[in-house]
Formats: sequence, C-alpha cells, structure tokens
Amino acid sequence: TDRLEQVVVAQVDGHRCPIPGTERVFDCDTLLLSVGLLPENELTRALGAEMDPRTSGAVVYENMETSVSGVFACGNVLQVHDLVDFVSGESSRAGKAAAEYVLRGEISSCRTLTVEAGEAVTYTVPQRIRAERAEQGAEIFFRVNRVLGKSAITVRSGDRPLAQFRRDHMAPGEMEQIILQKTQLEAVKNLKTITIRITDC
Repeated sequence: TDRLEQVVVAQVDGHRCPIPGTERVFDCDTLLLSVGLLPENELTRALGAEMDPRTSGAVVYENMETSVSGVFACGNVLQVHDLVDFVSGESSRAGKAAAEYVLRGEISSCRTLTVEAGEAVTYTVPQRIRAERAEQGAEIFFRVNRVLGKSAITVRSGDRPLAQFRRDHMAPGEMEQIILQKTQLEAVKNLKTITIRITDC
C-alpha cells in the first residue's frame, strides 16, 4: 500500500533471527526508530591512526591528538555525543592543541598513562594521558554499560585510589564526565595505567 499499516514485533535468537510464535502485531501509521550512530572515520583510517573498536573513533591523548602526530580528532568523528556542549568543549580543546602544535611542533615524548575501562564502563575518551602535558588536569568522558542508581565512580592506579566521584543515576545513553587534577595524575608513579570503574553505593 501507500503507507505503513502494521508493525510485527518478534523475539530474536542469538543470530538475530525471529523466533516463530513470538510475533505481536500492532496497527499503526508511523514508525520511529532510534538507532545507534557510528563515527565516520575514512580519513582517520587512511592516515593510519590507531582506532578504538569500542568507539569506532580514533584513540586520542588528553589534548585530542591521535596516534598520528599533528592530527587531532573531536566531535562525532571521535565518539557519538548526546550533548552539543560536549562537542563544543572537545573541539575547543582540539583546536587549541592544533594551534599549539603549529607554533611549537611535536610534543616531546613523555610518560603516558593508559586509561582502562573497568567494571560497568564501556569505554573512555581519551584513552591515553600525558600527565606532564595536562596542566589543567584531564577531562575524561565515558559511558556505562547498564542503568545504575546511586554509584561511585572510582579511579585507581593498581591498588592505589586516585579519585572518587558520586552519581545518583547513570545510563548508557548519557555520557559521563570527570576531571582528574594534575596532582592526581602525577601521583601515578610506577604503573602506566589508570582504571575507571563503577561500584554501587
């Protein structure tokens, strides 16, 4: 016909095939779909930048620089955002870092911390932090893998706690943000990783 008249909904098996007998029919004239988005990274891949399979975007440092020196990523090319305010902040940080790169050249190598997604965390951005370069601290974005009530966001390096943040509610569709101060980053002495995990309160 000329327009939608019904929608058939069914359970699916492990291969996403409909399970016979589970169908339900709904009469309707409109269907709205909310689907996941994927960053468009044809150029990023062509440059040879390291990619994060969890975000489908580039792996970046605290200043939004990719693994390719002088190439910066931000916005929906880096990760799918839910608020434009986060995109604006990211783009400002990337633009400032790109201008600094043009003026001063490549950042000399320094100790790099890898940010790991721990319990209930799907991914983090940035994935790497150069503590000596994070003069204003490091802003970290992440998403949780399930709906959570009162929770504690715990940042650790090995057995050593670095910071803790409280939340009343978190959900996968809402991006979370924390800021680690430079002193907290510098407290990571021997290990090269920090882990962000969620625990119930």
